[in-house]
Amino acid sequence: LWSEKNGGANPEEAETVKLLCMSPPIEKMDSSLNQLVNVKHLALSTNCIDKMISLPALKNIEVLSLGRNLIKKISGLEEIGSTLKELWISYNQISALDGLAPCVKLTTLFISNNKIKDWPELDKLQANQ
Repeated sequence: LWSEKNGGANPEEAETVKLLCMSPPIEKMDSSLNQLVNVKHLALSTNCIDKMISLPALKNIEVLSLGRNLIKKISGLEEIGSTLKELWISYNQISALDGLAPCVKLTTLFISNNKIKDWPELDKLQANQ
């Protein structure tokens, strides 16, 4: 499937991977994403993903787009927080900003239309700037 949609390119070489609005929708992030060792922009928006996982092999990732999924908690960013600049997680089921502390280079956070009531983690992010 990857080769068909990407002109035969190897997933290990891709810098941008967009798996948006898949049919059937992606339900889980799994360790196969760790094959994308050169990816800088990973877009998994508009699927049915309910949990973020750690992606230790994505050492170059700068943009992670997970908007319009079913994610309830921000997690798994410890391994990519040192390179991640943009996190797009609007339109999910997130109720707290816990889990953003590892994102020391984060400059863009799209998190509208979630269930967040408290914003203390935002102050910590601003202190990183």
